[in-house]
Formats: sequence, C-alpha cells, structure tokens
Amino acid sequence: MKKSLIALAALAATGAFAQSSVTLGGVIDAGVQKVSGAASTDKTTITNNGTATSRFDFRGTEDIGGGLKASFHAELDFNPAQSTTTTGATYTGTPFNGEQFVGLAGNFGSVKLGAVDSASLETSGVAQPFGTALGSAYSAAFGRLGNYGINQTAVASTGISGARIIRNERVARYDSPVFSGFSGSVEYSFKNSNGAALATSNNTGYAALGLKYGNGPLNVAFAHTKAESGANVGTGTFTAANSDVSYNFLAANYNFGAFTGYAGYTTTKSGGAATATDSRSINVAGKVPVGAFDLLANYVKVDDRTGANADRTLLGLGADYNLSKRTAVYTRYESLKLVNTSAKQNTLALGIRHAF
Repeated sequence: MKKSLIALAALAATGAFAQSSVTLGGVIDAGVQKVSGAASTDKTTITNNGTATSRFDFRGTEDIGGGLKASFHAELDFNPAQSTTTTGATYTGTPFNGEQFVGLAGNFGSVKLGAVDSASLETSGVAQPFGTALGSAYSAAFGRLGNYGINQTAVASTGISGARIIRNERVARYDSPVFSGFSGSVEYSFKNSNGAALATSNNTGYAALGLKYGNGPLNVAFAHTKAESGANVGTGTFTAANSDVSYNFLAANYNFGAFTGYAGYTTTKSGGAATATDSRSINVAGKVPVGAFDLLANYVKVDDRTGANADRTLLGLGADYNLSKRTAVYTRYESLKLVNTSAKQNTLALGIRHAF
C-alpha cells in the first residue's frame, strides 16, 4: 500500500488550481542464501533480492487539465543486508539507480524521458512468474538473451546487464493507448560516437519496439531490441567499436483458474565487429495458488549456436507463503547447468518480502 507524503496545490497561470501528489512505495527483500557447485562462489550468507528488488519508489503526478497529466518516477535500489557500498555501478550521477523518468500522458498515450524500464523487461514478466530474481533466468547469473553462463562474460552495453535488458540510459519512450487489449511502445536512445567511452558515458545507440495484448485470462507480449556501439567503447560493453546486437523476446501466459501457464522464446544475434553472439532460448513455467501459498516453477533451455557451444539450462522452483497482501515468507531453489562443461551452480534461499 502506497502512502501519500505530500498533497500540494499549485496555482496555474489561469488562476485555477492543479492537483499534484507525491507518493512513496517500495519493497524490502532479504533472506539466507546458500550457493553451491561453483567453487569460486560457494557460500552461505544473508543477502537481498531473493524474489524482488529492494527499493524505494518515489512517484509524482499532476493533473494539468484537458486530459493531460505530468508524472515522474525515481527508483532508489538499496541492500537491506549491508550498509557498505561497492564501486562500478552502471548508472552514475544520481542516487536513483533504478527506473527514473519524467513524462506526460493523455489521450495520445504517454511519453517518458529518462532511464525507463524496457519492453524486454515487461515481456520477461509475461514469460514467467519469478520477476528478475532467482528462478527467472532473467538474472545476471544466467542471461538468457545472450552468450552468457556460469563464469562467462556477455556481450552487453550500459543498461544491459549480463545480456538481460532491464533499461537503458538517456531514453525517450512512447506508449500508445490501449485499443481492445492491444498496445505498443517505442524506445530510442542516440548513438554518440564522438563522446567518452561507454565505461563513463552511455553512447550506445538503442532502439526497441514493444507490443502487448491483455484481455481476460490471456496475456501476450513481444519485444524487439537493437543496441549499437559507437567508435568509443569501454569496459563492460561491446567487445569492439561499431558493433550491434539484436534481441527478440516473445512471451505469453494464460490463467486457467486453478493455475497459470507461461511460455517464452528468445533470439539473440550480433553483427558488425562484435564477438559473435547467436543464441535461442525457450521456457515453460507455471504458478499454482494453494490457500495462502503460491507455488512456482520455471524451466529454461538456451541453445548457443556459436563455436563456444555454451548451451545451458535453468530449473527454478519457489513457494510464497502470503502472511498478508504485502508480506510473504518465501523459499527459492535455482539450478544452473552449462551443458558442454557439466558445470553446475545451485542456490537455495529462504527469506521475507515486504511491500509498502
């Protein structure tokens, strides 16, 4: 439940009053995790984000009149399990390291400017019920959208972590109105070849198209994304200048009443001077409510078509015991496997999630 912090009346130029409000909401997620199977990372520790990103969400809206509204969102991600910080954050220059934007919405749809959540992220949420956390295959530890696996590196750009697309910096995004359950979105970020290297400033050309359908028990989503590096590249980005990667993600889920079934399919292909990336992935998942429990499962297989042959699989299992609408005790089990090397990594988690 989001709590209103501020209710302000601002005098408009016409002498009328426009209503503005700011709300604070968010999630806190922490628990015990045991990682085994990968000698370099075996550990048992208390950590965060077993099922959701711990964050504060600051949101504001203003009804300007004439069907037009202004809005903003500033997401501050944090770690409730520790108070120290680490270096090398993707987004710099602001403490708000999650989604952030300012926008206008009306009968035409909406326009947002900033670091806006991507259509690919939304499509992943249609493909499976684990979000971006353990069991999702949309985590940095698996990276279903790219040539990425346990202890491997990925072709990635600023905002595309572990070959998973969360959001990109410096983006303009347009969302259409909903027509009989159908809607679409377009995202765009300029490529600046003459700027600083990507390690310090995002010069990646980025464009994405999203399509969605939601009507009753059926939800379908598709996202196409293309990222292009300029002449200057930096650490943690494309392996060469003037390279590109294209991603496609198709997903659907259907609520049968007793359970919800999910499925997703992805393709990834690089071009230009980049290290070759060519992969496909498919997943099937399910969610079953049983009293106060939600039982979840997800199976993902990635077919790597490059010479590395880095095929991999993921099995995710989970259970949430809902103490209330906002608080749950959860358990998660995730098993990652690289087929060509038989390397494995298993994670078992037990934690608490509270939304406010």
